[in-house]
Amino acid sequence: MPVMTQVKTPGVVGISTYVDYAYHLEMQRTARAAAGTDGPINQLRVVTVTLDFHLLIDNLMAGRIADAEEQVAAAATALAAAGADFLVVTSGTTSTLTDRARERVEVEFLDLAEAAWWRVGEARRVGLLSTRRAAAGGIFQAAAEARGATLLLPRPGTAAQLDEMIFDELVYGTVSPAAIQLLRDAVAELAEEGAETVILGNTDMTLAAGALTDLPVPIVDSALAHAQAGAYAALGKPINGPHGQG
Repeated sequence: MPVMTQVKTPGVVGISTYVDYAYHLEMQRTARAAAGTDGPINQLRVVTVTLDFHLLIDNLMAGRIADAEEQVAAAATALAAAGADFLVVTSGTTSTLTDRARERVEVEFLDLAEAAWWRVGEARRVGLLSTRRAAAGGIFQAAAEARGATLLLPRPGTAAQLDEMIFDELVYGTVSPAAIQLLRDAVAELAEEGAETVILGNTDMTLAAGALTDLPVPIVDSALAHAQAGAYAALGKPINGPHGQG
């Protein structure tokens, strides 16, 4: 029977019940699949601190970025004290709020954009659907530049609609037919601009990803890619190793 032991403990900075569940479920599934057995990896050890999500949204909407960064820094400090060997921030927007946390703890962060690009593969023109803050935060641009790729963003009107849909619906676990259609139209728009694949860079979009079928280009669910990368890191496997489950 194959044996694969856990060598690092992920620390998860959680944001919402629905996204955190998707992360934890995919991390456990990936770890078990990578081990190829029901044991010894029958449950990955993970430590989690969930942010006060309503307060985070209030801070962002009011422009209190320093307060939002302090929330993330406090979570990172708690996770480091709990024994986390690396940190997984389960949000594209929150991933742009880690400067203070990085100054406060020495634990490394598992980058969301790098995990997404693990799934992008060889595409050189890549679309991004996310909040406007995540799109402006630079993490996806840095991943694209490191690979000589071009990152394509939706038109301003579409970006505004996506923000409204994310903060009015997805963060509450609601996925309406209108939200599905908006995402389908946004993918098609980016494909028309030349995107070879599109990253769902807002992790709340994982709630809608399964309904996005018959698209003109492939999509990358960044939440699942990030969770899978977290499982591989916990097992001491490189992010550019085998892709795990689907």
